[in-house]
Amino acid sequence: VHFVTNRCNARCSFCFIDFDNEDIFKDELSIDEIYRLTKNLGKSLVNVNLTGGEPFARKDLIDIAECYCRNTSIQSIYITTNGSLPDRVKIFAEHITTKYPHITLSISISIDDLPENHNKIRKIKGLFDKCIETYKLIEKIERVIPVVQVTVSEANYKNVKRIYSDLLNIYKIESIKAVIVRDEGIYKTPTEDKRGILTSYNWITNKIIEDSKNGVLNNYDQSSAQGRLHYKKDTLMYKFIQKYYLKPFYQSHCPAGQLFGIIDSKGKIYACEILDNDCLGDLRESKMNFMKIWNNDKNHKLRKFIKESKCHCSYECALAFNFTSNLRYQFSFLRSYLDF
Repeated sequence: VHFVTNRCNARCSFCFIDFDNEDIFKDELSIDEIYRLTKNLGKSLVNVNLTGGEPFARKDLIDIAECYCRNTSIQSIYITTNGSLPDRVKIFAEHITTKYPHITLSISISIDDLPENHNKIRKIKGLFDKCIETYKLIEKIERVIPVVQVTVSEANYKNVKRIYSDLLNIYKIESIKAVIVRDEGIYKTPTEDKRGILTSYNWITNKIIEDSKNGVLNNYDQSSAQGRLHYKKDTLMYKFIQKYYLKPFYQSHCPAGQLFGIIDSKGKIYACEILDNDCLGDLRESKMNFMKIWNNDKNHKLRKFIKESKCHCSYECALAFNFTSNLRYQFSFLRSYLDF
């Protein structure tokens, strides 16, 4: 994951970024630094997640993506956006997919409620309509996978059934996924709401699994092995979080610090977004050499800590690698080819 920016034009009620801290916006990696970073990465990378903040708040996002497309072996780019800048998203999607036809581009658009409450949650006037516009602008672009992602939180859990129904039936959204709000940074979930949040998350994720399988949703290419694998991976994650959210438990070894890691907007390297007190190194101090930091003693010690402490969480990016890389789930993935 590469946090391209902490800049954001929204102020979501459940955001964990401390926007009162002015230093949060300073010293972002420049395009020249990102170019050097990607040159040093070489052929070691398969996918990059460009996130924020709001990634499209950076006007040079195309240039950032091109650094990865030109200099590394990535096959896909994943971007999470609040959907407030539809024209920038469209221009980006058309440019990258035209110039780099080997790249698959996934764009996740955050919609948490119906128009009035969504705009209130995210604190941007007219945002809901822009989200729908963003989805419609990119859904027909070849090799672009648009998805609307609902974060189930204390702000919307009582309305989840209607949100899902209206997105599907009124706004004709064909791809919907869900995540559950988690305690991180300055955000803490009100204890009294957690059970209700989980009940709503259980309902919407079960509905997504069902409707993906019966063709109501087009979340996955049912004819492809990759589509079936993604369906199984998401199913495993949804079922795990349903059990984990109120009563956390260890299930299997996490490959954070090995198969994936975090580059923040200022060039600091972390094994995982959750382990934000364990900085592995600073790209600027290491001449933008990611692999030098990735293979240093700090990361070896952190990998050992993750293994010996049985570190566990409900962070979806970590879980995705957990399930797909772990031998205990390989039979489930093989079976996934017969699921549809």
